[in-house]
Amino acid sequence: MLGLGCPKQAFAKIATPRLLHPEQIARIESKLPAYTVGSLQRKSQMDVLLEFITSLLEFPDPGDKLKELGELIKDVFQLMPSGKHMIGRDLGRLGPTASLKYCSAG
Repeated sequence: MLGLGCPKQAFAKIATPRLLHPEQIARIESKLPAYTVGSLQRKSQMDVLLEFITSLLEFPDPGDKLKELGELIKDVFQLMPSGKHMIGRDLGRLGPTASLKYCSAG
């Protein structure tokens, strides 16, 4: 293991939802405009990445630990097919209707 416990627990730290980010709370209390959710999310992701890299470098053989993480990522993060794309769906009748033929003729 990476010394971070169960893989799902290790990655739960990344995805744990919070009502308000600490920096957002500081902005609101200072009567300043709030940050966007997307920018806070990206900053939190980078903070976790840097924390991980720092802890990874403390291991005697960080290369082995990084390979182990690669295997964990394959197990935990699975790619899912999109339901939004129309590949493989029956689109039905695509020809013009009788009323469209009538309108285009007139």
